[in-house]
Parts: sequence; structure tokens; C-alpha cells
Amino acid sequence: MAGSPSLWQTVWEWVARPNHVKAVHSFSAAAQSGDEVRLGALLDPDVAVVVEAGEPAHPTIKVVKGVYEAGALLRHGMAPRAGVVVAERPVGSQAGLVLSRDGQPTASVTVDFTGRLVSVVWIKLHAAA
Repeated sequence: MAGSPSLWQTVWEWVARPNHVKAVHSFSAAAQSGDEVRLGALLDPDVAVVVEAGEPAHPTIKVVKGVYEAGALLRHGMAPRAGVVVAERPVGSQAGLVLSRDGQPTASVTVDFTGRLVSVVWIKLHAAA
């Protein structure tokens, strides 16, 4: 059957999911701590942070690459602020983060890994109501 996952793929996703949840938690804690060394140790040397904003039909996409630049963006974006909450929540079908301000979602974040290192962080900014 085309398009349906194989049994192996389904089993692998079931087995890998708890590790992904733990890895997203570690990433979130490091980014929110503001600790450059701690976060940098979790990032792949070729990490990319992709930020998508705007209307779905005409998104604006910016990409930041490398541990230094990506780390700075992540530490700034996830720094503790009054009224801002970073919650670990499913985004799509995987573990992710939802940022909200005063109860309104402002961004959703998914995190991809290569081995144990963060390789891609996709941030989708939500339009203000």
C-alpha cells in the first residue's frame, strides 16, 4: 500500500518517541537557561534554525546556520520574560514547544536531531490576533 508506513517504521517511531521527548526537553531547558556552552553542546555544528512568519500562502522564511548564530537566536527567543511561557507540547505529530504570551500562542517549534545533536529547529511564528 503506497503511502502507508511499514510495520518497521511504526515500531521505530514508537520506540524512538520517548527519546525524542527527552531530547526536546533538554534542548528547551538549555535554550531557556541562557547558558551558551550548555546549549552549544546540544547543537550539531551545521545546525539550522528556520523561522517562518507571515501568511501561510506567502510566508517569509529566514534561516540562521551555525552553533554561534543559531544559539544566540534561540537563547534570545526563549529567554524568560514576564507573561511568556515555553511549554513542551506536541507540534504536528512529534514532541515540540509552544511559546505563548499572556495565554495566546505566539510560536510553535519543532526540533530535528542527527544522532543526539539538534540539526534543525523550525520556528513558526503565529500572527497576532
